[in-house]
Amino acid sequence: MEEKFINIYGAGLSGLTAAINLARKGYNVTVFEKEKRIGGLEKCNPSVHMTPIHFKKMKEYIGFDVEPCFSELKKFKAYIYSKIVQFDPKYLYLTERGPNKTSLDYYLFKIAKREGVNFEFSYQLNPNIIKSIPDNSIIATGNPSGLSKHLKLRHIPFIHYDSCIKKGNKENFCLAYFDSYIGGYGYAYIAAKENLVSAEIDFFLNQPYERYFKKFKKKLKETQNLEFNKWFIINDNIPEKICLLKKIHGKTFVLAGALSGFHDPFFGFGVNSALISGKIAAMTIVSKKRGMQEFKRFTRDLSRMFILSKIYNHLPFKNIVIPRLFKSEITSLPFIGSNLQSIPGFTQADCFKIINTN
Repeated sequence: MEEKFINIYGAGLSGLTAAINLARKGYNVTVFEKEKRIGGLEKCNPSVHMTPIHFKKMKEYIGFDVEPCFSELKKFKAYIYSKIVQFDPKYLYLTERGPNKTSLDYYLFKIAKREGVNFEFSYQLNPNIIKSIPDNSIIATGNPSGLSKHLKLRHIPFIHYDSCIKKGNKENFCLAYFDSYIGGYGYAYIAAKENLVSAEIDFFLNQPYERYFKKFKKKLKETQNLEFNKWFIINDNIPEKICLLKKIHGKTFVLAGALSGFHDPFFGFGVNSALISGKIAAMTIVSKKRGMQEFKRFTRDLSRMFILSKIYNHLPFKNIVIPRLFKSEITSLPFIGSNLQSIPGFTQADCFKIINTN
């Protein structure tokens, strides 16, 4: 029998999931990674990510259990302009990303190695190299790679500040910020899992983001007594469209992860969708018809999320309109629940119940 070779570019969650599934199908898989080790960009990781996830359904779909890498969220609070909203943390979980042996990335890396997947590190996929990579390769490099423009994928450039510190209290919590002191379009996210606390603050490039960044750091110190010693600025892209198969240079490539737009653009959850995207990329290598069917199944409502995101970004008077959606007598918001089911992945139906507002 002729040996089947496949190249995967990017050792993130989607690339690793695709590699594991293809190795189990008998493929000789090589994963090429830009960094010198597993765990993504050094400036971004280690980091903590919060996500809704249904572990049983996820295991059945991707073929392996990721639950050991997750911890239950104990507290989730959102600062939404004039409102402080506390959400029920049930069915919300935290996981670590990055190079540490406690991370989800390393966990998948170990599974991939056991399945015989080959790895080549310090291999950067740039526009010139794309011309020479094999047809039918999987590209799962993420949006910070800068390949969106070269692959002619519709995207919006933005920047984010990232930082991480170690704390001794080992409290699992998540804080989200939507407020005027981080700009009308800014968003900030703090998450802590055991002794690791990470932060990300997102801005569009047309904002005076340096000024807003200083305001947010001051606010964080005042309200949470949290200070991060060192921040990194990351240039990134937000996809505006979903794409599984991309033809360029006379070849067809399979896209996976955030690069493919297979990512929730409104709530920002990426862990759940990255795992599913990797599985679908593997399916596509085996059968393009089956892969496309699954891609359409999981993204059939995703266009609504892109529209919702655009509406929010251009909504006038956010500081007045948005807080009115959160009233003390409301225990859940229908638009949140319905749109959570549009996230490409598996989530529990009653995530994000409101338990208190003030």
